Amino acid sequence: MFGIEALTARISRLEGTVLRQQSVITELCQRLDIEPPAADPRQTLDETELDLLAHGKKIEAIKHHRQRTGSGLLEATQAVERS
Repeated sequence: MFGIEALTARISRLEGTVLRQQSVITELCQRLDIEPPAADPRQTLDETELDLLAHGKKIEAIKHHRQRTGSGLLEATQAVERS
């Protein structure tokens, strides 16, 4: 179990780093009066995924999202549930 706990801790640290970097990017964009970068494709759904959801095929939408973005199961599920 030590391996899993160490990986979980590392992932948490990496997520914190990403959040801090996103905050810095947002502030820089505001200061420079420029548009922030486009949304991360892993966070948004494409037309196929939206169509699958519209037809009540949530699991298929999650599978498609994972294949398209390379995201993990949790990340894909969260992206699909947000829409």
